[in-house]
Amino acid sequence: MGLPEDLQALQDLHEKGKLTDQEFSDAKAATLKKHQTPTPASRPSGSTVRPRTAVLLAILLLLVGLIWYNAGTKRTTQMIATAVHAPITLQDEVQNLPASSWKAVALNVSYSGTLNVNLEVVRGNPIDVFLTTTDQLETMKKEQWNQVRVYTDFNASKTKTYRRSGQLSQGNYYLVLRDTSLGILSLSASDISVKVQLNP
Repeated sequence: MGLPEDLQALQDLHEKGKLTDQEFSDAKAATLKKHQTPTPASRPSGSTVRPRTAVLLAILLLLVGLIWYNAGTKRTTQMIATAVHAPITLQDEVQNLPASSWKAVALNVSYSGTLNVNLEVVRGNPIDVFLTTTDQLETMKKEQWNQVRVYTDFNASKTKTYRRSGQLSQGNYYLVLRDTSLGILSLSASDISVKVQLNP
C-alpha cells in the first residue's frame, strides 16, 4: 500500500477506537518514516558542487570589492587633489569619432587652473577641436557652428596632433571633436587619443 492508504487505514482504526491517541500518533510517525523517500545515491555529488559554488562566489565578491575599492580610490584621490589644488587627470582615453560627425567630451574643472589638452589622431582623419561651455550644447545639436561660443586658445582646424594650454575657471566644459570629412575619400572613422590634465 502507498502512504495515503496507510494513513487512511490508521485514521479508520483511530476513529473506531481500536487505537489510542498515543498509539495513533506513534503509528502515523512510523508510517511516515517508512514511506520517506531514501536519499539518492547521487546526492554526494551535490557536495562537490558546493565548494565550486563557494569558490565562484568568493571570486565574484573579490572582483566586486576591487571595482568598488578602485572607484572609491579614484574618487577620493580626485577629491584630495581638488582640495589641495594638485594636478588632476580629467580624461585619458581613446575616443572613436565617425566621419562627418562630432563628439562632446565632458570636462569637470574642479578648481581654477591651467588646462593642458593633448590630442592625437591615432588612426583616421584630421579633426577640428574647440572648447566650449555646457550651455552651448543645444546650439551644437542644431549644428549652428558659427554661433557656438568657444575659447579661442583651444581652437584648431584639420589637425592630427593637438597640444593646447590655457587658464580656465572652475566649472563644466565640453571639449568638442569634429570630423568634417565625408568618409568617401577618407576613413569612415577616427580613433583619437584624448589626454586632459588640470594643473594649479
